[in-house]
Amino acid sequence: MLKKYRNQIILLLAILIGALVVNSLLQSYYQSLERHHSTRLEKVHTDAVMKVQAGIEVYATIVSSLRAFLNNSKSFPTELEFQAFLMDLLKEIDFDDEIIVNYIDTDQEFQYVFNPFEIDPSGLKGKNAKDFRPTEEIEKLNELMNEDEITIFEPINLREGWAGLPFNFSAMNKEDEIFGYIATIIDLKYLLDYFYKSGKTEEFIHSFKVNNKIDITREVVYDGTTIYNENRDKNYYMNFNVDQEDFIFSNLKIHGLNITLGSAFRSPPEISKSVAWATIIWYGLLSMFSMIALIQYIRNSRLMEELKYANKNIEIQNAELKKSIFKVQTLIKEVHHRVKNNMQMIGNLLTLQQDEYEDEKVIFALEQAKNRVQSMALVHEKLYGSTSLEDVNTKEYITQLIDFIDETVSNADIIPVKEINVSPELNFDSETMASLGLIINELITNSYKYAFKIGENNYLKFSVTKENDMYNLKYSDSGPGLPDDFDFETSESLGLQLIHILTDQLNGTVTYSKIGESTFNISFKEAEQLA
Repeated sequence: MLKKYRNQIILLLAILIGALVVNSLLQSYYQSLERHHSTRLEKVHTDAVMKVQAGIEVYATIVSSLRAFLNNSKSFPTELEFQAFLMDLLKEIDFDDEIIVNYIDTDQEFQYVFNPFEIDPSGLKGKNAKDFRPTEEIEKLNELMNEDEITIFEPINLREGWAGLPFNFSAMNKEDEIFGYIATIIDLKYLLDYFYKSGKTEEFIHSFKVNNKIDITREVVYDGTTIYNENRDKNYYMNFNVDQEDFIFSNLKIHGLNITLGSAFRSPPEISKSVAWATIIWYGLLSMFSMIALIQYIRNSRLMEELKYANKNIEIQNAELKKSIFKVQTLIKEVHHRVKNNMQMIGNLLTLQQDEYEDEKVIFALEQAKNRVQSMALVHEKLYGSTSLEDVNTKEYITQLIDFIDETVSNADIIPVKEINVSPELNFDSETMASLGLIINELITNSYKYAFKIGENNYLKFSVTKENDMYNLKYSDSGPGLPDDFDFETSESLGLQLIHILTDQLNGTVTYSKIGESTFNISFKEAEQLA
């Protein structure tokens, strides 16, 4: 009995083992997703830290330039001199955000207050910082006057309606005489815009805290003081319901300012259960189909012998069909061979006819007729030698046709340079190739008759390219070209009439240009496309 159901038992064990493997793979998949999200957040946070540091360094560079100007001045600069330097500096670095420079003396009284465009815009000159700044901050500012470093103080809400970051440094002359300090306040919006414009704000949020107590945004400093700006930063992290444990934090100390930068997903990444359900359903279906396949396999085994017998019959029929196809191909080859021979006989008759005339016009007309017949005979010769019996290799045909025309109409003193640009892979059906052969025959014959001169650099260029569903035949030679008043519509030239008739048959157009060199452009479709 076990032997009878051996295949079914093996399949059942395979399904059970497969279920355990699928469960293990699903657990590994979801763990890898969690690691992926964690890695992305860490990368974004690292980028944020670097952007904040870079932004503050841009501020510090501006302030350093102001300090260098002060230190390098022969005497303490006037307020207007200071303002003019600030304007030139900001133009050079293309800085267009808010900035206010204050010079406060040793008694904490405002002596200079200016931005790049105004003097004392907020009316602080003559006022004392002790009247509106905390005592603790005043003590730090007094200590700052004796230091040689740029120090960033806590950001503040300005009466002008924007949030500023103060960069302070001691105001000394070359003899180290202390005059007070310079407080340069720069708009926080530039710093955080620099960060947000190059960050992924649609997916992540960031918090910025100073000294672990003051939240800063592009519009407002949340430090408990009066806020003069009515605008609010839409990317402020408190606008989103994100728990603190979901943030990654880094502590930065830049020019004496302690900044805590946090980064988190704006919304927790959703780990879809669809993969698990899809896998379970897939595996269930696979197991069900495996059972069905096993049952079907047992049934199919009974039909194998019948199929083998049927296959033998089919092989016999295929062999008979191959014999029939070979006979048909042989007949078609014979037809092409006979057509080619008949056309060559016509060409030979035309050659004999030439010998009976002395009129050059008659001889040339018969020569042209013979060439036209030969161009069509060459198509059948190529078909006779092809494997498909339907298509002709374009490059081989054109090369052989040009060589034939060269032999029949060329002058020993005229050996033109031939440039043929045709893809070796390009094939046309016999009808298209016959029309193109006649067209090429007329063009090359005209070149030998009218364009090529003894002792000159004679050449002809020929190309066939494809553009969408149209082919383009381009032919040019070294001749002077057709007269400017030449009219294709009224021309009595049989050759040009043939070119137009054959092009029309291929649903194409003929254009002619003398710009640069005498050039015919013939756009056409393959005859098979027109059927």
